[in-house]
Amino acid sequence: MERRSDRVIRWLLPTLGGLLILLAYAFTLFLRKGGLFAGDGDPGRHIRVGSFIIENRAIPRVDVFSHTMQGREFIPFEWLSEVLFSAADSLAGLAGVAILTGLLFATAVGLTYQAIRRFGVPAPVACAFGVLAFLLQAVHLHPRPHMFTTALVALFSLLLLEVRRGGSRRLLLTLPVLMVAWVNLHGGFLVGFILVGIFAADALVRWMQTRTSSDARELTLWLFGTLGLCLLASLLNPAGWALWPHTTGYLGETYLVDFTQEYKSPDFHDTLIKSFLAALTLGTIVLAQLRTRVDLLGLFLWVLFAAFALHSARNIPLFGVVCMPWLAAWTSELLSREDDANTIGARFWSWSQGIQRVESTLPGWPVVVIGLALLTVGAVQEGRSGAYVFAEDVFPVAAVDHLQESGFVPPGPVYNEFIWGGYLLYAWPEVPVFIDGQTDFYGEELTREYRDIRFLQPGWRESLASRGVEWVLVPPDSPLAAALTLLEDWALHYSDETAAVFVSVEPGTS
Repeated sequence: MERRSDRVIRWLLPTLGGLLILLAYAFTLFLRKGGLFAGDGDPGRHIRVGSFIIENRAIPRVDVFSHTMQGREFIPFEWLSEVLFSAADSLAGLAGVAILTGLLFATAVGLTYQAIRRFGVPAPVACAFGVLAFLLQAVHLHPRPHMFTTALVALFSLLLLEVRRGGSRRLLLTLPVLMVAWVNLHGGFLVGFILVGIFAADALVRWMQTRTSSDARELTLWLFGTLGLCLLASLLNPAGWALWPHTTGYLGETYLVDFTQEYKSPDFHDTLIKSFLAALTLGTIVLAQLRTRVDLLGLFLWVLFAAFALHSARNIPLFGVVCMPWLAAWTSELLSREDDANTIGARFWSWSQGIQRVESTLPGWPVVVIGLALLTVGAVQEGRSGAYVFAEDVFPVAAVDHLQESGFVPPGPVYNEFIWGGYLLYAWPEVPVFIDGQTDFYGEELTREYRDIRFLQPGWRESLASRGVEWVLVPPDSPLAAALTLLEDWALHYSDETAAVFVSVEPGTS
């Protein structure tokens, strides 16, 4: 009979999967920390929109955040995630936003690890590929709504794999319920339809191959029925069917997609993106070495999501959560078939099986719960929560603080730097912006106009005048700042290393 002390020790010992979850959470809060708010100003915009919804108890259907598009129809396709980010900010400031982001990141990593384990991969091997999935997801780790999509893609993939392996088909009924939340959290819900559609097509092919298999026929009907239910569930959002053309239509806006940095192909000189290169290389080697027929579903998912990631760096996390379970399974198959027991691969496999037998006796979850709680407390402590701020060398933090403290009253509409729009909405919500990071709303025409003004293209002064711009907030080394410095009808009001503020004046009065 097991002694009580042994039982307590067993409950307090961590599993490799639990440690991986804690690593992901700690990485977000204590290693990434301030870097979360240095990439772009979009987190500020999302918090501001969420605050508006909470304060007014209504979801905006027209723009109220800019002076260039004010009153235009607005599709609120991320309203629920914005409310959650705003609520987190209200509870604990930007530290609360970092905590929510860390929990989503840790959830996605944990679900990916669980999917790997469900392939029968021993815990040490699963942990190694879990770390690789962790690095792939960290490529696009920002406090923004897409974090919900990454976690939901991981969950959809796990549930679909479980059903395909013979699990209860009733698990599929959770997918339409999740889709109701997803369509209100982020436009990435389209990936959910891609996954269900691919699994449904795979089941149909297997049914057609067997013909007489009632099990294959039933699974096919369940999956296509789930696809239909998910389609109905996607209509349960404030915009209804209009959400679909809005979300899919943006993908065809070539200029806007090319304008947005994260939609560009990955730069393999970047440290984190090297993990994607490593995954592609390892996958090529493993697939070349396998002597058995590869599951066509896994191969198709690998090729498709690798193509997505090669086309756009922001898709690398999705490649990680969908494809790492398959790569881990293929690698495990290769290791387990080593003929010579003295090879490094065979020894590692034998050692992994031994560790797996020990770990299977551990609950693991108590350590995860305690660890998450301690890390959360550490993040909100007074001396540490101040680390979660918008970077002063990226955003006009000092400029906005100075203007507000000096009692500066905006004389009229502003022209602001593109990536500063979201921060301006967060730090100075009374000021409607010229533009911010939501290019799918502002569209190609206004985005081109913004660039033409910033880079002094013909007609830039007329564009400022037509928009009624009375003051400008841009980097001091920008072409626009250099031009305004030379004009009599514009005066430099404030300047530091990050931002310069110019105010329109009557010629000869500056």
